[in-house]
Amino acid sequence: MDTVEENLRQRISERGGKFAERCEGENAVREPEETGMEEGASAVGSNGATLKTKAQAAADRPQTDPADDWSALLSGRNAVMLALVSAGVGLHAFNSFAIVAAMPLAAAELGGTAFFSWAYSLYFIGSIAGGTGAAAFRDRVGLSTSLLVSCLLFALGGFAALAAQNFGFILAGRLLQGVADGLIVAIAYSLIPGNFRPGLISKVFAAEAMVWAVASLLGPIVGGWLTEAFSWRMSFLAIVPFLLLLVVLAPIAKPAPSTADRVAAAPFAIGMLIVGALVLSLSSVASSGWGQALAVIAGVALFVLAMVFDGRIGPKLLPTQAFGSRSVFGCGLWVLLLMSLSHSVGAVYLALAISEIWHYRPITVGAVVLLMPLTWSVVAVFASRNPSPRLQDARTRMGPLFQLAGFIIIAIGLTSHMIALVIVSQILIGTGFGLAWANVNRAALAGTPAQERDRAGALLPTVSTVGYAIGAGLAGLVATATGLVAKLEASVPDAALAPSIALPSLWLYGLAAVGAGIAFLFSFGVKLPR
Repeated sequence: MDTVEENLRQRISERGGKFAERCEGENAVREPEETGMEEGASAVGSNGATLKTKAQAAADRPQTDPADDWSALLSGRNAVMLALVSAGVGLHAFNSFAIVAAMPLAAAELGGTAFFSWAYSLYFIGSIAGGTGAAAFRDRVGLSTSLLVSCLLFALGGFAALAAQNFGFILAGRLLQGVADGLIVAIAYSLIPGNFRPGLISKVFAAEAMVWAVASLLGPIVGGWLTEAFSWRMSFLAIVPFLLLLVVLAPIAKPAPSTADRVAAAPFAIGMLIVGALVLSLSSVASSGWGQALAVIAGVALFVLAMVFDGRIGPKLLPTQAFGSRSVFGCGLWVLLLMSLSHSVGAVYLALAISEIWHYRPITVGAVVLLMPLTWSVVAVFASRNPSPRLQDARTRMGPLFQLAGFIIIAIGLTSHMIALVIVSQILIGTGFGLAWANVNRAALAGTPAQERDRAGALLPTVSTVGYAIGAGLAGLVATATGLVAKLEASVPDAALAPSIALPSLWLYGLAAVGAGIAFLFSFGVKLPR
């Protein structure tokens, strides 16, 4: 009996010892974590730096959900939906560049040189009209019908230019194509939030950056070839493959039915925006600096009034908290607007400056300018990988800073006659867009109530268009006030030209840098959901 009791006590003692050792081992694992937290807290006060805990390190690790991989996006229904969205974005980018070579020839043949700028201004006005009304139009007639009507409008505008007997046909065709383009790209963006998993949305925007780059590269090549091989009229048919893709893919894709609230038509707000765009466009034909300044100020004021009275007069057009400084969606819109505005200010006269300072052939000038969208695409693909939201937010804030650095360097490059700096600036600006653009769009959509998400998605490309329009107006105003164009076109030695444009470059790219700096401040309010 004593032996049995002793054996039992011995076994209990051995198991108790093992249990105690196991507990001590677990405590030893916990102690470094707790110590790290305490040391991290004390380090804030003493050294100003916080040590990372294991929880923070885990939050920094990439997401590994297979449903959010590129393979998932490029297969099955996701691939069809991506093709539909890409067709709309590709049409928008391709058409912007496909007629560049044709327009001067058309104006010369049809006697429209005096109205040349209106071919672009009317397109821009139509794009804003179509973009702002796209959500309401889609809700009333359905996705397939809205895309079909938009494609027909685009084709009608192209055929009006194809058969033009005078430049008025070109202007009418460009207006129709602008309305159709605004409708198509806004509808394409509105499909993103409801038809892709949240983890795929950043990759969708990265894919669209690639589509934009390829389309902007092919646009002038295809359009220029059609113009040289056949006629400037044929360049207006280059867009036909994109139209056919949209018509074919819309019924095949079968997008998920929208769960958002039905969007009401807002004629007052849309009308104010259209009038604002029209007044802003007058800055391109104003004969004096004061006239340009008045047109830019009045156009921007009408945009502001449209936002202030939106919903107070007539139905509401903009989603809740649009352009507010205390919401993710509002800050996101400001970043999109300001980054587009800044890039427009810096890009309007860039090709002319490169051509006049270095006397490069058009293809070389185009290659330098296209470095920006190409860099954007490459960086966007790498930035679309799924690290933590905290790191993605950091990339968002880095975007405007890269853009700001690019504007400073480009001003130095132009005034010091160093083309290498101009090339570096284009890469930096493209990097800024690649780091920030997808995250800003993604955060803006996520920060919108579900019932307004379709309307918010349709608004995003329109806000960018407005930014580019305001930037072009400001660039023209600065160029007129500083005599930039006259100095670039003056017959002076190359060594004397670069210093002569130092002050205009300082004003132009300084203004662009200010816009990027303000975008950086708003980017702190753009945060992805945790």
